[in-house]
Amino acid sequence: MDTSAILTKILAGGVAGVSETLITYPAEFAKTRRQLYSDRAATGPPPSSLAILRSTIRQHGLSGVYAGCAALVTSNAAKSGIRFLAFETTRTRLDEMSGTTPGKPRAAWINVISGLSAGVAESILVVTPGEAVKTKMIHAASTMDGGPYTNRGPIGAAGVLVRQEGVRGLWSGLLPVLCKQGTNSAVRFTTFAMLQERVAGWWPRLDGGIGTTLVLGGISGVFTVYASMPFDNIKTRMQRVDSQYTGMLDCARQTLRADGIGAFWRGTSPRLVRLTLSSGITFTVYEQVVRLIKSASLPAAASAQRL
Repeated sequence: MDTSAILTKILAGGVAGVSETLITYPAEFAKTRRQLYSDRAATGPPPSSLAILRSTIRQHGLSGVYAGCAALVTSNAAKSGIRFLAFETTRTRLDEMSGTTPGKPRAAWINVISGLSAGVAESILVVTPGEAVKTKMIHAASTMDGGPYTNRGPIGAAGVLVRQEGVRGLWSGLLPVLCKQGTNSAVRFTTFAMLQERVAGWWPRLDGGIGTTLVLGGISGVFTVYASMPFDNIKTRMQRVDSQYTGMLDCARQTLRADGIGAFWRGTSPRLVRLTLSSGITFTVYEQVVRLIKSASLPAAASAQRL
């Protein structure tokens, strides 16, 4: 893969990541707040997502539901670029190794492994640090005394986190993030690719359209949510400001003992809204940006050849 192709995928993925984050962040905020709720610390069920959003807007204004957004925008821009680059690169290599014929349906395992590689790459390089900072910022915004994280931007919050927990604190919850993102990418890319192949075979005229990509991306997001929700809940609990868990299994055991098995799917509704929208937006924006860059580069290449 040449340098221009690599830059194209990173840029397209970054634009897609920023776009979907800005549009869907209130749902992410509500999901994280619900996950931070513990039956041990309060009585009654956690407030609904709408109640959380209404309460936050009433107390802090509309900007309140975007607490931690800057951290997620930054990480999602990098994450999405790395995700698509890792996925496309791995899939190209596996296609070559398996002798996949261009234009023909590829084996499902190729998309699964490519998705897993994308999830691992983005987890280690971007997602875990970004999620750690974002969770601290949202947790601080949800308490009366947010401590040193109160009213800080992502860089300031990251600085506090490093001072309090060391550099390793940025990678707290790495294992559940790896599980979550690996599952996310494997399920999302595999489902999207399978649906795309079906559409191309059954309704060729719809293949590649913006509406088609948006719908197929949204459907892949639904499958992704239910498959990865337990890991997302464990990750959030491990990254909270006052986390005392010794590891992923300890967090899972304590969560199950204190809040029941349903706690592993807490926050599903807002995450379902967010990932359904974000998956559709991400795939659509990514493909459109790639096409735009390619169409812009063709005249430039032709002009260079004439010179």
